[in-house]
Amino acid sequence: MRNYSKRNKTSGNKRQRIFFLIYCLIILINPFPLGSNRTWAWSFEAMIAMGLLLLMVTCSLISDQCFSWHRIKKMKKELLLIGLWFFVNILYLIPLPLSLLSIISPTVASAYANIDLTYGYLSLDVYASYQTLMLSLYYFTVFVLGVILINSRRRIKFVMSLFLFLGVFEAIYGMYLVSIAQTGTLVQIVSVDVINASGTFINRNHLVAFLSMCFIIGLALRLILSRNNSELNHLDVKVKIVRFIGQPTRLLDFSLFLIFAGIWNTHSRAGLASFILALLFFYLFIFLGKKMKSINIKAIITGFVLLMMLLIVVADDVGYLLNSLGQNSEDSIGHVLNSAQGRLLAFNQFIDNYHRYWFSGVGPGAYQVFFVNHRSMEQLAYFDHAHNDYIEFVIEYGLFSIILLVLLVLYMYRMFVFVFKTNSSFYKIIGISVISCLIYMLLHGSMDFNARIPANLVTIIVVISVIYGKIIMSDIKVIKKY
Repeated sequence: MRNYSKRNKTSGNKRQRIFFLIYCLIILINPFPLGSNRTWAWSFEAMIAMGLLLLMVTCSLISDQCFSWHRIKKMKKELLLIGLWFFVNILYLIPLPLSLLSIISPTVASAYANIDLTYGYLSLDVYASYQTLMLSLYYFTVFVLGVILINSRRRIKFVMSLFLFLGVFEAIYGMYLVSIAQTGTLVQIVSVDVINASGTFINRNHLVAFLSMCFIIGLALRLILSRNNSELNHLDVKVKIVRFIGQPTRLLDFSLFLIFAGIWNTHSRAGLASFILALLFFYLFIFLGKKMKSINIKAIITGFVLLMMLLIVVADDVGYLLNSLGQNSEDSIGHVLNSAQGRLLAFNQFIDNYHRYWFSGVGPGAYQVFFVNHRSMEQLAYFDHAHNDYIEFVIEYGLFSIILLVLLVLYMYRMFVFVFKTNSSFYKIIGISVISCLIYMLLHGSMDFNARIPANLVTIIVVISVIYGKIIMSDIKVIKKY
C-alpha cells in the first residue's frame, strides 16, 4: 500500500513538471508574435493555456496526487471581484430594448436608434467587447495556472530566469535591427520607427515596458543568487579579481547590462522615466526591508498613493526632462510637443464627453469608436487607444472600472503587507520586485497603454502569480492542538 502511494505521488510530480514546462512554453512564445498584440496570436496562446487548465482539472479528478487547489480556494475576495468583473463584461454583450438602454446609457442608446434598431447593447462595439471578455478569460487562466504550478523556490527561479532570457533576446534583437535600420518585428510591419528599438513588439513603448519588467526581475534574481556568495576578504587582490570575474553571477550582470542597453535604445521618454522611478522604488523597498523592522504599513501605503498621484500629475514634465534622449535637441523638443499635444487633446476629449457615458461607459474595447464619434478638428492623428490606461478604462467601463481599481488595490495591499512581515529574505526580494514591476506599469500607464498589450499584461500577471500563492497561504492561521 505504501509503495502504491509512493508510485502515485511520483507520477503526480512528473505530471506537474510536464504541465509546468507547458506553462513556461506559453511564457516563452508570448512576446514574439508582435507582443501577442493580434487576435490570432493571443488566441493561440489562450487555447494552449485553457487546454492545460482542463488537463489539470481532469488529472485532479482522476488522482488526488496531481495538484492541490487550496491556494485558489483561499482567494475568496479576489475570486469574488474577478467573478464580478466577468459578470460586468458579460452585461455588455446582452441585447437590450432601447427603452431600457436609454435609461442606463442614453448616448449609447441614441447611437443604436440612429441606425433604426429596436434593441442595442451597452457597448458601442460588441465584437471588441467580446474580444475583451475572451482576453480577460485568458489572463485569468494564466493567473490560476501560475499560482498552482509555480509552487517552489526552484520554479520561481526558473520562471525568473526565463524572463531574463527573453529580455536579453528582445534587447539584442531590437538593437540589431536599429543598427541595420530595419523594422523591428519578426512579422514585418512598416509603421515601426527604424531608429528606435522595438524588438518583436509593434511599438518601442511596448518593448520598453517588457524590458523594464525583465530587468527588475533579473535584478531580483541577482540579489537572491548573490546572497550565497562567500566572502573574499582573506584572499589576495589578484585572486579576488579572478574569483570575481569567474563567478557565474557575472553572466547575469552582463545580461542585465544588455537589457539596460535595449531599454536605452528604445528612446522612449515615458518608458525610461517610469523605469528609473521603478528602480528607485525597488531599492527603497530593499532598504526599508533590511533596515527597519517595525514599520507603519498604513503610512507607507498612504505615502505611496500620494506619490503616485503626484507622478501622474507631473508625468508630462518628466517627459520634457528626458526630451533629448537619442535625438537632436531641436527635433526632440518638436517631437515631444507633438506627442504631448496629441495626448492632451485625447485627455480634453475625455473631459468634455465623459458626462455622456459616466455610468456604464462605451463598452470594453470600444474606445476607438468613442474617439471617432467625438473627434475634434484639432485631432489630426487617429487614436485607437487613449495613450493613457486610466482614461481608457474609465471611458470604456464608466463606474464599473472601480471593480478593477479595488482588485488592484487588494493585490497591492496584500503584497505590501507580506513584504514587510515575512522573515524570508528570498520571498521579501521576490515581493519587492513584483511590487516594483506593478509600479512601473502604473507609472507608464499614465502615458501609454501597456495594459492593452497582451504580452506585457501576461508578464505582470505571471510575476504576480509567482508570489501570490505564498502570500495567500501565509495569511492562514495555524491552530495548534495541545
